[in-house]
Amino acid sequence: MDRSRKLRLQTVALFSILIAPAASLGASDQPTEPSEPISLDGQTLDPALQSMLEKDAAMYAAADENDDASGDTAEGRAATRRQQTDLWSSRTAEPPKMRSVKDEEIQAGDVTIPVRIYRPKASGVLPIIVYYHGGGWFIGGIEASDRSSRQLADDAQAIVVSVEYRLSPETHYPAAWNDAEAAYEWAVAEADRLGGAPDQVCVGGDSAGGNMSIVVTRRQMDKGNPPPLCQILYYPAVDNRPVDTMRETYASSNLFGEGFGLDRAFTDYILPIVFPGEDLAQPEISPLFYEPRKMPPTLIATAGFDPLRDSERAYAAKLVKQGNTVIYREFPTLIHGFLQHTAVTPAAVRASRETAQAAGRMAREAAAARAEKSETTAAD
Repeated sequence: MDRSRKLRLQTVALFSILIAPAASLGASDQPTEPSEPISLDGQTLDPALQSMLEKDAAMYAAADENDDASGDTAEGRAATRRQQTDLWSSRTAEPPKMRSVKDEEIQAGDVTIPVRIYRPKASGVLPIIVYYHGGGWFIGGIEASDRSSRQLADDAQAIVVSVEYRLSPETHYPAAWNDAEAAYEWAVAEADRLGGAPDQVCVGGDSAGGNMSIVVTRRQMDKGNPPPLCQILYYPAVDNRPVDTMRETYASSNLFGEGFGLDRAFTDYILPIVFPGEDLAQPEISPLFYEPRKMPPTLIATAGFDPLRDSERAYAAKLVKQGNTVIYREFPTLIHGFLQHTAVTPAAVRASRETAQAAGRMAREAAAARAEKSETTAAD
C-alpha cells in the first residue's frame, strides 16, 4: 500500500473511532485483562490504558476507506466533535460540585468567544486560571473539557475560565491564538468581578492549549504588560515541526508515535490545516524556539508514553537553564491526554489531582512574591 493511501486510511480510522458511540468506549467497557504488559524505555504502560488502547486499535482496524467519517466536510467535522465530546466525558471521572458555573461571551472585534467560568467552594479572593483545551486545534471545547475543568478548579482552589477558541480548518493560525490572548486580557479586566484580582491571573492548558498558554505569556511581555501570574502546562505542544523532524530529534517520538493515542496520522492531518504555509519552527508555533526570557513560574506535566515527552523535557530544561522557576512532573505509566482518562485509571486521577494542587500552591506563592516585590518597590 502506498504511503499516501495508508495515511488516508489511518486518518479515516481516526475519525471513525472519534465518532463511535461513546458508551462503547467508556472505561467500564474496557477489557479487564490486557495482553502482555508493554514496557518501553524503562517504564510500563498502565494496564487499564493498555486495555483501552487495544480496544481502540481494534476499532481502527475495522475502519475502511468507505467509512463516512471525514474531517473534510462541515457535517463530518460536526459529528466528530460532538462524539468526541461524549468520548472525553465518558473517560473523565465525575467532578466535584462547584459553587457556581456561568457561561459568558467575550466580544473581540467581530469575533465572539464563549467562556465558561468555574468557581469552586472556596472563600476569598482566588487565583484565576484562563484555560485553553487540547485537541490539536481541531477538536475539543468547553463541553469536552467540562469535567476536567471542574476538577482543576476544585483541586487548585482557583477560578477557571475555560475558553472556546476557534478551531481549524474553519480558521487557521493565528486565529485561535488571538482568541486566547483576548480571553486572557478580558479575564484580567474582569478579575475583580469574577472573584479574583487582576495581578493573580494565570494561563493554562493541555496539549494545543499548553502551546497557546506560552504564546499568550510571550505576547503580553512583548506588549510591555505584566505577564500572567503563572503557567500551568499539561503535555504542551512546544515543538510542532513535522513528524519526520521530530523523530530525528526525540526518542519519545519514535518510541510512542504509533499506538499510544497521538499517532502520526492525526499529526500529519492536523499540521497542514492549522498552519498552512507556515514555518513550523517559528516560536509562536513551536515555543521551544523562543529566545530566552524571564518567564513566570511554570508547571509542566507530561506522560511517559507520550511522543511529545522529550520535547517537553527539553522545554522544561531550557526554562530552568534560563533561571526560571519550574515544577516538572512526569508520570511514566500514562499517555498523552491523561486529564481525560480519570475514569479509566486511578493513576490518571492521581496525576491530575497532584498537579492541580501543585498549580494552586504555585499560584498563591507567586501572588505572595509579586505582592512582596510590589511593597518593596513602593517603599524604595
